[in-house]
Amino acid sequence: MQKEEFLKNVMVHKNKMYRFALSYLKDEAEAGDVVQDMLLRLWETRDRLGELRSLEAWCMTLTRNKCLDQLKRADRKMRVENGDDTREQRFESSGDSPHHALENKELGGLIEAASAGLPEKQRAAFHLRDVQGYSYTEICELLEIDMNQVKVNIFRARKALREALTKMRNDESRTA
Repeated sequence: MQKEEFLKNVMVHKNKMYRFALSYLKDEAEAGDVVQDMLLRLWETRDRLGELRSLEAWCMTLTRNKCLDQLKRADRKMRVENGDDTREQRFESSGDSPHHALENKELGGLIEAASAGLPEKQRAAFHLRDVQGYSYTEICELLEIDMNQVKVNIFRARKALREALTKMRNDESRTA
């Protein structure tokens, strides 16, 4: 694969890889590092990329695996436990009124906090479907699980998030 072909076929997935890494790591710099590492790895193996059935699925799988490796490291766990990580608010909308933008930002923060407690497969399936807009079939390929597992994981994640948000709202109304 030549440079032009690499740019055309691989680099188009860069932003999706970044958002996916950010959903796991919650740190912009670390997510950027993961994507850079994966793009370098893909470049180094560019001659074999044409053999893949789905290049996008391979890119996302590499990104997921690298993120999971990062999260397993003890120093990363300590920083997250100490509340030292940064969180990008992706639920802001520049077209909304300031009031709606603030509500969306707060809701995004609540969803981020609630989704952090989900099991890994549920969090990944939810993010791929409801945040990034992947089809169920694509999620099957990316997570390497069957369709029923994808549907169950998304259903359970949505249910858990709904319950967590309802609980948070009820707790707020009691304290107000």
